[in-house]
Amino acid sequence: MKKLTSLSLLCLTATAFSSCGSGNNDTVIKSKDGEITVTDIKKAGEQLKDAVQEAEKRKQERRERGDTLAMNYKDLQQFLPEVDGFEKKGNPSGESVTAPGLGSFSKAEQRYQKGDKRLEIDLVDYNQSVFGFSAATGMFGMNMQMENDREKSGTFETDIPDVKGYERIYKTENKAEVNYAIADRFLLTIKARGSNDVEALKKIAKSMRLSELAKK
Repeated sequence: MKKLTSLSLLCLTATAFSSCGSGNNDTVIKSKDGEITVTDIKKAGEQLKDAVQEAEKRKQERRERGDTLAMNYKDLQQFLPEVDGFEKKGNPSGESVTAPGLGSFSKAEQRYQKGDKRLEIDLVDYNQSVFGFSAATGMFGMNMQMENDREKSGTFETDIPDVKGYERIYKTENKAEVNYAIADRFLLTIKARGSNDVEALKKIAKSMRLSELAKK
């Protein structure tokens, strides 16, 4: 998530909420990190604002029905997948935290290996946590693409209701990453080392029960 809240996305957020930029043509934002292309920047800003409001609405609805705790990390681990051709490196790990002023969140993670290839899969439930990712994951629903000499990244359609995706392909390194924002509550991150085949990562995500999580 550090990358997703980097200068590039902060620049996009500021521009999206500003009054400049309108029309239906692609808008290219240039920064020292490269170029970010957004279809209709004014509309994108409105989409981001709506997404954050919708996330807060979902959070309030869960609170009103008494759903204020994140899933226990052991339960969250049940959603971690088996990956064809890869061996698990040890048992899954994770933790659940509930603390005054911090709310409730949990995390489950698993590492995998196949020769010189590595996979890292992290699944976070941030339910009522103050460490919500509403602004960052709200961008996943925007038609946004970014490219520079090091990487190419952007949003993509997951074809799963209430699940939005963001992908990152590294040009100069053998690695890739996908992030899935699930129902404004869960965040799935899959990282590959030793390969930059982002489609393989999407295939892994499709094998997981993301639709079930989206209904939580």
